[in-house]
Amino acid sequence: MAGEFEVTVAVHVVEAFGGGVFASVTQTCNMLVKQGIDVHLIYSERDEMPRPLDAFIDPRVSLHHVPMSRSIHPVRDFSAFLTLVRFFRAIPADVIHLHSSKAGVLGRVAAYVCGLNQKVFYSPRGLSFLQQDSSQAKRTIYRLLEWLACRLGGTVIACSKGEFDEVTRWLRPKTLVLIENSVDISIVVPKKHRSADVVKVGTVGRLTSARDPAAFAKLARDLRSSEVEFIWVGGGDRETAKQLANAGARVTGWLLREEALQQLSDFDIYVQTSLWEGMPVAVIESMVAGIPAVVTDVIGNRDVVEHGETGFVAANAEELSQYLRRLINDSPLRSKMGAEARRRAVKRFSLERMTSELLAVYGQSKRASKVGPDGGGS
Repeated sequence: MAGEFEVTVAVHVVEAFGGGVFASVTQTCNMLVKQGIDVHLIYSERDEMPRPLDAFIDPRVSLHHVPMSRSIHPVRDFSAFLTLVRFFRAIPADVIHLHSSKAGVLGRVAAYVCGLNQKVFYSPRGLSFLQQDSSQAKRTIYRLLEWLACRLGGTVIACSKGEFDEVTRWLRPKTLVLIENSVDISIVVPKKHRSADVVKVGTVGRLTSARDPAAFAKLARDLRSSEVEFIWVGGGDRETAKQLANAGARVTGWLLREEALQQLSDFDIYVQTSLWEGMPVAVIESMVAGIPAVVTDVIGNRDVVEHGETGFVAANAEELSQYLRRLINDSPLRSKMGAEARRRAVKRFSLERMTSELLAVYGQSKRASKVGPDGGGS
């Protein structure tokens, strides 16, 4: 397949190497190397990055560690930029694929300096200027940097329809495509069939403001009982973990991926209280497992969950509680929505589908026309 699309060497660059981004990037690299492509992964470590890396990445993928700062840091950013320039000049890449905002900006500038901007693909995986925990001034700066980086050329790959629309509205890149996130369906553990004495409500992810753990804690305080258990699978800020525990929720801390998927398979209802998203991998995995989801009405969440069919999309805190209470009290509805979620997700979110679409986009990179969300020119 590599020859068909004239892609023999691909370089992937990521700074936000944790959570759903980690899963998406590692799965992409593994799938590409299986197609006979020489894959190089340039990455920066984060505290939440699963370790050791060789447990998750095909040994044929060449790994290159480059320290990159999560926030804007002129000295560190310039050092990372120079390192990327050296790598881009040394590796004869057909494709340079950048993931998340920091790598997206630094990588596009470095590629432009090297005269490789037409080989660049950028996946925001959650637009930085939509992050509600940043001030309006910072978000304006982030949006300006994203807009300027788009002027350097390359193709932007949105991971959800909502992200595609925001990129179109604010950034207007020359070339934009939609390739929805995917998951490795083979490793997702199907929902366990057990006694319904206790309804388990849970979520998977890092304890961060983006996931709004305060909203999850409120749900636990309001709805937990001897028959309803709330679980947060993941770790992060200790004070936040204490607040969740005080609300009656169980916090597992960081787990190996296999352990986290086992915990997920024991849920009866998945809850995503995010304030912003790209396209959440954990929600997709819950659907593949056969679990109905109740999610906030933000980009990514509403692109995955089909309201009233595979779960519920809540416009506010009151609806979030109402929909969750409805599923807690209705076992047949949980079973019906869970089965429908799995049926649709297995078809829609497979790695094979994503890899096929990605290789096709790589092969079309020289087209000047903008590509719409249906894959056709606009």
